[in-house]
Amino acid sequence: MNMLRTTVLAAASAITLLAALPAQAAIQNWDFSGQFDSGAFIGARYSGRVAFDDAALTGVGQEWLLLDSFSFTLLGQHYALADAAAPAEAAFVDGRFVGVGYSVASGDPLFSLVAGYEQIGEAFVAYDTVAGLSGAGSLAFTPAVPEPGSWALMAGGLTLLAGMARRRA
Repeated sequence: MNMLRTTVLAAASAITLLAALPAQAAIQNWDFSGQFDSGAFIGARYSGRVAFDDAALTGVGQEWLLLDSFSFTLLGQHYALADAAAPAEAAFVDGRFVGVGYSVASGDPLFSLVAGYEQIGEAFVAYDTVAGLSGAGSLAFTPAVPEPGSWALMAGGLTLLAGMARRRA
């Protein structure tokens, strides 16, 4: 009887843990960086991070998903989702992430992050200054490295599952 109760509790714990995994797996975090290769700010570097939930993707054609978070540092200024002139979105072609659409329509410079048309390597940043100077630069996206707390949580879950498997054997 005691063995049955232990097995039922272990199975319930495993089901609870596994039920939480799909929602967590759908959140994508990407870092991006680049530098201007033309215009008044040539050589200036910038970087940021975006997060979005890709659970709604169908994987067919062009798709756009709203960003859950956005952080960008450009010319010493920090930008977030609240600074966007229009909804900020992650772009996909046939299920592949190809960049971000994000624009700022106030301040100096005005700028946009433009997603690639077919692949992520085509993404770029374009800007215009109040003085009428414009330029553009590259964007390189890389999957973000999980925070240390996320690694600890994942390791704890795996340890729990391994312990349950050992008890069954």
